[in-house]
Amino acid sequence: MSKLSAYSISALCFFAGCGWMNALPQAAHPIIIIDIDTLRADHLGCYGYHRDTSPNIDLFADQSVLFEWCFSQAPNTPPSQTSILTGVYPGTHGMVEDEDKVPDELVTLAEALRGCGFTTAGFHDGGYLSASFNIGQGFSLYDDSKGKGLNAIGPKVFDWLKSHADQNFLLFVHTYDTHTPYAPEPPFDRLFVDEVAEPTPGFVPNPEQMEAVRLSKYTDNPRKLPANDLAYAMALYDAEIRFVDSWFGEFMEQVRQLGLDRRATIVVISDHGEEFQEHGSVLHEKLYAPVTRVPLIIRFPGGETVSRLDGVVQAMDLMPTLLEITGCSIPDEVQGHSLVPRILGTGIQHEPAAYGESPFFGERRFVAVDDLHLLVTLRDQSVELFRFREDPLEMRDLSADEAEKAQELLDMVIRWDTEVRLPIVSQPPADGQLDPETREQLKQLGYVQ
Repeated sequence: MSKLSAYSISALCFFAGCGWMNALPQAAHPIIIIDIDTLRADHLGCYGYHRDTSPNIDLFADQSVLFEWCFSQAPNTPPSQTSILTGVYPGTHGMVEDEDKVPDELVTLAEALRGCGFTTAGFHDGGYLSASFNIGQGFSLYDDSKGKGLNAIGPKVFDWLKSHADQNFLLFVHTYDTHTPYAPEPPFDRLFVDEVAEPTPGFVPNPEQMEAVRLSKYTDNPRKLPANDLAYAMALYDAEIRFVDSWFGEFMEQVRQLGLDRRATIVVISDHGEEFQEHGSVLHEKLYAPVTRVPLIIRFPGGETVSRLDGVVQAMDLMPTLLEITGCSIPDEVQGHSLVPRILGTGIQHEPAAYGESPFFGERRFVAVDDLHLLVTLRDQSVELFRFREDPLEMRDLSADEAEKAQELLDMVIRWDTEVRLPIVSQPPADGQLDPETREQLKQLGYVQ
C-alpha cells in the first residue's frame, strides 16, 4: 500500500468528515463570506454588547474561531473592502479616494480561488462594491442589489446555494443593512427605541441629517447630537444589526439543510464600524477602535474548531488564511498573513501587528500591537496612544505618560508607511465617471453630494 502525502491525508480526513480540533482543512472546499458593512464589533453579543442584537451570530460564534481584536485597514469602504478582498494595504492597492478603481493586475480572492478551480459568486449591495470600481474581478457571477439589502439579496443567495451546494465555491454576500439610514423594518423598528428617550421632533438618523452633523466640524459652528437623538440613532442602528442577525439565522438554517455546515468554511466580517460621538463625531472616518475594530469570526467545517483569540490581527489577513485552508497558492503581492498558525497555536513568523490609514485629518495612520494602539497624524507627527483592552472606546490618551513607547510605535508606523507607499501594481487613473445608478446610490448612502 503506497504512502499518502500529508496533503492527501488531510484531504481524506476532510471528505470523511473528521473533526478539526487539531487540524484545519488543507483541501478545496466551499468558502462563504458574510460581509456586513458598517458593523462595529462591540455591538455584537459575542463581543460583549449589553443589548441582544445578535443571538444567531452569537450561536455561530460558539462554533467558530472568534478574533477579539481584528482591525480594519481603513475607516471607510473603498480601501477597507479592497484590502479584505486582496490581502493588500490601501497604500499599495491605491483604492483610497472615492472614485479610484481596483487595479486589473491585483489578484483578488475571487480570482485566486477561480484559478484554483472554484466557482465564484458575489451578491452585493452596490455602492462602493459596484462592478464599476473593478472590485468584482474574479467573480463569475457578481449580482448588484443596488442598496436594496438582504430582502433582495437573500432569495437569490438561497437559490444559488441550492444549485451549487455540491461544488467547491466562493460565495461572497455583502449588505449595507446596518449602514445609514438607520431605518429597520417592522417589527425591528421598535425593538430598542422604547428603551431610550424620544428624539427631538423632526430628527431622523438618515444620511442627510447624520452627514450634516459630521460635516459641521469643518464650520464655525460644529454640532453634536443631543443625548436623546444620539441614543435614538444608536437604538435604530442596533435594531438594524438584529435584522441582519435574523436573516443570518435563516441563512445558517439553509446551510444546514444543504449539508454545507459540514463542508464549508463560513466567515462573518465587516469592513469598518460606526462612531456615535465617542470621538466627537458620527459615521465612519476616524481610526479609533469604535470604527476600525471589526468582527472576524470563522467557522470551519463541522464547527468543531472553537476558540477566542485575543491577539491583534488584520481584516486583510482573511484572504491568505482562506487560500491556505483550500490548498490554493497565495499571490506574491499579498501583504496579509495567514491566521492558520495562530489558530493551531504553532507559532507565527511575523510581528503580530495591525496597520491602517486614512487620508482624512492630515493623513492619519495607526499601528496596533499587543495592547497598544498608536494613531499618528503625518502632517505634524502628533500622536495619540491608547491601551485598547482596558479602554476599548479609547478615551484616555497615554502618549504623554508613555512617551518612550509612543516613540517606538511611531517609528514602526513610519517604517511601515514608507514601505506601502511603493505600489506593486499600477493604479488606473480615475476618470470621474460613474454610472448614474451607482452615483445615486452613493448619494443615498451619504458618500457623495
